[in-house]
Amino acid sequence: MEKRGYAAIVRLSVRHVHGPRRIDYGRDEVLAISVVRNGELHVRSFLDHHFALGVKHIVLLLNDSTDATAAIAATYPNVTLVRCDLPYSRYENLMKRYLAQRFSAGRWNLCVDIDELFDYPNSDQVALRAVLTYLNEHRYTAVVAQMLDMFADGPLERVRSHPEDRLRDAYPFYDISAIRKADYYFSRITNPDVMLHFGGIRSQVFRTGNGLTKAALVKVEPEIELFVTWHHVNGATLADFTCVILHYPFVETFVAKVADAVSTGRYGYFVSDEYQRYWEGISQGESLILRKDSARELEALTELLDSGFLVHGPQFAEWYAARLAAAAPA
Repeated sequence: MEKRGYAAIVRLSVRHVHGPRRIDYGRDEVLAISVVRNGELHVRSFLDHHFALGVKHIVLLLNDSTDATAAIAATYPNVTLVRCDLPYSRYENLMKRYLAQRFSAGRWNLCVDIDELFDYPNSDQVALRAVLTYLNEHRYTAVVAQMLDMFADGPLERVRSHPEDRLRDAYPFYDISAIRKADYYFSRITNPDVMLHFGGIRSQVFRTGNGLTKAALVKVEPEIELFVTWHHVNGATLADFTCVILHYPFVETFVAKVADAVSTGRYGYFVSDEYQRYWEGISQGESLILRKDSARELEALTELLDSGFLVHGPQFAEWYAARLAAAAPA
């Protein structure tokens, strides 16, 4: 079946659950989307963080979700919930593309998973709206974000989680010692320091080769092909700086999620080997401690700039410094 046929299946399968069906927002604002299955341990932090960051509205597509995710999300005024129970392994990208094109045509769209928090250094001083204005003025149409896996201290099997947890407080550690980099080859590059990241703590502990880079923030224009190889775009002009996605997979339900992924193939062939490696590590019967000697506690996102994990091109760095200076108390 052609892509258009699959896209039509998704369009006809989506059902409205809660919230506005149409969201109007400006060129210097952004709407976030996420496809969610049983995200109750993440959803409150996800919503609180992104609204505090300056996201205008959030659309969650519930996919085979049976926990309290929808009930929690429905208590927020700027949330739309839709449901589509097509198989995630086959329709993941099509569901995300449907959301982006339906709700963000001609506007900025942020696609993040429910266990991810999008951010950038000094976001409490440099408003997201100002960053979007910078992107518009320089005709950038996508921003690359580097994923940073976050984890708690102590053995993984002893982690206990609750929907009221503040993820940034409960999982404060990261480790970038095992990250590998390669040239970025999607869309048009404007800063050669923007690169693909691979590995990280998951490579160190589970021997996976997982990718850590996403074109998460995209202006949804007709010439831009969305969700290429799941996490990238073609036809865009990439910004000269990168942002971070704080990733929180290692909650109490991590083992159950891995077991389900291995038995059902929910996440598709592209990551089946990755989940098999997780399962092999879990099944060895030894305590899995993610905090190695090379781990650090995240105190401020500026340290990710200092380490080279995030990059700023000269033009953005100058603009960014001026915004920080303007925000500083007299």
